[in-house]
Amino acid sequence: MNTSGRSFADWIDGSPVTRFQITIFILCGCVAFLDGLDSQSIAIAAPLIVDALGLQKAQLGVVFSSGVLGGVLSALALGTLADRIGRKRVLVAATALFGFGTLGTAFAGSFASLVMWRVVAGVGLGGAVPCFLALASEYAPARRRATISSLLWAAFPLGGMAGGFANGWILRHYDWHVIFIVGGALPLLCAVAVAEWLPESARFLATRPERQAALARIARRLGAPQDLTAGPDEVRTEGVPLRQLFTNGRAAATLLLSGAFFTAFGTLAVALLWTPILLRQNGIHASDAAIVLGYHGLGALIGMGAVGRLIERFGSVRVLVPALLAGAVSIALTGVTGTSVLGSGITMTLVGLFVGIGASGSISLAVLLFPSEIRSTGVGWSMGAGRLGQVVAPVLVGTLIQHGVTVEQVLFYAGVAPAVAALCIAVMGLARLLPPREARTARSDLAMH
Repeated sequence: MNTSGRSFADWIDGSPVTRFQITIFILCGCVAFLDGLDSQSIAIAAPLIVDALGLQKAQLGVVFSSGVLGGVLSALALGTLADRIGRKRVLVAATALFGFGTLGTAFAGSFASLVMWRVVAGVGLGGAVPCFLALASEYAPARRRATISSLLWAAFPLGGMAGGFANGWILRHYDWHVIFIVGGALPLLCAVAVAEWLPESARFLATRPERQAALARIARRLGAPQDLTAGPDEVRTEGVPLRQLFTNGRAAATLLLSGAFFTAFGTLAVALLWTPILLRQNGIHASDAAIVLGYHGLGALIGMGAVGRLIERFGSVRVLVPALLAGAVSIALTGVTGTSVLGSGITMTLVGLFVGIGASGSISLAVLLFPSEIRSTGVGWSMGAGRLGQVVAPVLVGTLIQHGVTVEQVLFYAGVAPAVAALCIAVMGLARLLPPREARTARSDLAMH
């Protein structure tokens, strides 16, 4: 493929954002919204499912983790596949699979079938996330890539907040099955919209001579010149994309970023999934617990929506390290405030705000760190580490509770995890493992301390 002319990436970087690009960002944000909706739905419905299916409380750890277990490997496997066969087609399939898995949850009649359907939903979500993040960042100007990535992921807590309030209403008028019927139908509709209106990756099309007609149609919709070419970062990936995460000096950054994802997302899973259990055992109604999670979503929405712009202005270390440390204190306090809806609402808002900044900021950092040709793979690997944290953390909590540790104590000890994430980001800055502009900001910030 000739790369002598002006590339798509160059044109997007130097041009204003068009209505077509905004449509792309909105469609990708809808997938993130539905992910957030599902994450809090299983948390709210879990105590009611326990009663309906006659489960033990300790089994909830497996139920919670099964929803993300499929996402651990699918985030990596489908992210890598998307770099090979196209991000749009993988995104459509993954979103539809998520919808079917959520619908199946509504009709689960046993512990085994419940776990199975949560795994199916998790496979779909795990594959969708790296695809929509990589696809949207590709159509975003480099100067705004961190902001757009964080705004996209802010749709996750927006879904959690909307679902928290909506599910509170549903549980006052219907039973828990309706939560998953609605939550399954929406992803299926979203998959249809994505198939109809979302374009394929321009980078993917630019490296395939037989797809030039499709590339020209995208150029027209962008208002771009018809003779744009594949640039130096828009080349067909040779070899195994996964291996490239650990070559060319990327290994240490990949592993440290994975550590930040693992601990930050594990913390969010513990807060979202076990706080309703704590509230329920303290006599607080499930509908009120849904409202508490809604406030968590509000805090996360604010933090995740702002973090990209903050990173662009101040750098990752200066933003993420203090936020994660504040998140460590906030999650520790949730065990203390679990006897009150008001107190829990305040601490969960702070957890959403500060740990949400850390989690979403790590996503923005992954988008900036990995080059376009392996971005789905890199984001998929990082999200896989985050999903693994979401699997390990609830199972660990369930094990601790089986051995006599109280939910209050578990939430207090969970404060260690965001502090570890802060350490990973700080080490990346000190070791000069961040993208060039990020590294300059980080070194300057750490030198002041």
